[in-house]
Amino acid sequence: MMDAPARTAVPASAGDADLRPGDIEIVWRRLISFMDEAMTTMIRTAYSTTIRESRDLTVVLFDPRGRAIAECTSANASFIGTLPRSMQAFLKAHPAAEWRAGDCVITNDPWIGAGHLQDITMASPVFLGSDLFGFALIAAHGPDIGGGLYSALSREVFEEGLRIPICHYARAGVRDPLVHDFIVSNVRVPEKVIGDLEGMAACVEKAGRQVRDLAQSMTPARYLACADEIVRRSEAAMRAAIRETPNGVYRSELTTSGLEEPLRIACTVTVADDAIGVDYSGTTGAQRFGINVPLCYTYAHTVYPLKCILAPEIPNNHGALTPLAVSAPEGCVLNPVFPAPVSARHLTGQFLSAAVFLALAECIPDRIMAESGVTRPQLVFSGKTREGERFVEHIFMVSGLGARSVADGPNALCFPANTTCTPIEIIEALTTLRIECKELVPDSGGTGQWRGGCGQRMAVRNASGEPIQLSVLAEMTHRGARGLFGGSEGRPAVITLDGKTIPDKALIDFPPQSVLVVESAGGGGFGAAGRRDAAAADCDLREGYVSS
Repeated sequence: MMDAPARTAVPASAGDADLRPGDIEIVWRRLISFMDEAMTTMIRTAYSTTIRESRDLTVVLFDPRGRAIAECTSANASFIGTLPRSMQAFLKAHPAAEWRAGDCVITNDPWIGAGHLQDITMASPVFLGSDLFGFALIAAHGPDIGGGLYSALSREVFEEGLRIPICHYARAGVRDPLVHDFIVSNVRVPEKVIGDLEGMAACVEKAGRQVRDLAQSMTPARYLACADEIVRRSEAAMRAAIRETPNGVYRSELTTSGLEEPLRIACTVTVADDAIGVDYSGTTGAQRFGINVPLCYTYAHTVYPLKCILAPEIPNNHGALTPLAVSAPEGCVLNPVFPAPVSARHLTGQFLSAAVFLALAECIPDRIMAESGVTRPQLVFSGKTREGERFVEHIFMVSGLGARSVADGPNALCFPANTTCTPIEIIEALTTLRIECKELVPDSGGTGQWRGGCGQRMAVRNASGEPIQLSVLAEMTHRGARGLFGGSEGRPAVITLDGKTIPDKALIDFPPQSVLVVESAGGGGFGAAGRRDAAAADCDLREGYVSS
């Protein structure tokens, strides 16, 4: 028989607790440092390069009511917005009184997780004695989830891999063997997938232990009072920042290259006193391929640019997001209905930062940037090593960022995903690939008073004697990143295989000794080029950012 659930009476918020001078600042900073340490635990124990090298993960602490309190400092924009919704789904499936110390609950359902099956979300409760003091959550991008190779060409979510419902990976610290077995039975590299899940469990356990020790050392009442005050102050600061933005209704429209035809994204931003609403009515309908975006991901990549514009200094938490609302018509590409394919949802969803920036350009031009070369290309390779072992490896490329009213766009950065690139040496050691070129693309940034950032060129050779399965997930091949206020467009992305152009969304065999060359898009310029400082133009030429 199963053990009876532990007592999980959620302690009342101690709003009237006697807080000492400095309590809020000390607790806030310590909680963020706890999330950073937990993230480091995950990185050091991860089996896959997507987590260990590219750092595609985020750790967030929640209070007993499921409100986000603190997160790691290098959080991924996707997970900032999706994890709070995942927490509410976990609590709906398993109310607070059902949780026990040592539980680990997981899901990768795109509509309640992080938007596609590749990302797994795990939650674990934080107990002090028999009282539930909150939850530690992590979301991370694993190496494989089965199904067809990760691509944009799926027709239904069922083709995209194993969909894990909300279930217990562990109960009271004991792993569920059935959950373990149905995962390892459905993925190409089971040792890496399970290794990452064990790292996730270690991560949330580490975060919970540190939070528990802090609450015990300062008394539970003071800890809970600090958590409440963090949320309250963050919301007040965000509302104050919104009040400095002129009231009004602001609109933008842009296109993505889509798959069969370009997609239209229509964005309406309404600023009303101390709140902002963003609506995507008029956006293209859901697509038959896997570039649809579940609403949770649409929300994440809408609130992220707003947070960057309005209150970048405030650490992310529930209070900072409370004044922001996001909506999209059901059945459009930004709010598809199950079982729509969503595997490559980032290829559409990551355009939303540009849509928000463009909409607000007329009212706060000094606080936004021109369009970036988003989304940056991603390459997925599946084959066998020289020793005959199976590999599935991802290469995250980077692109040029848009220029701002005071500075050039940075060259070759990952925005808005906030991941890093796996070193060439690691890729070559784990696969039969050889990276023959990795460099900036001159003249790829849009011209202007402030220049757009340069894109990146990478040449990859299949150095083996066997074909490798290749998935290309890219965008911005149909147009350049839009400039602002007289700045010119950046250069579009270009993708070739043995010198011949191939689609930006492809699932093909990569023949032996063939060479894939991918050039990511540059960022848009800002302001008229005639106003560019002569010294800056000379520097561009000297550094190779532009040609003679």
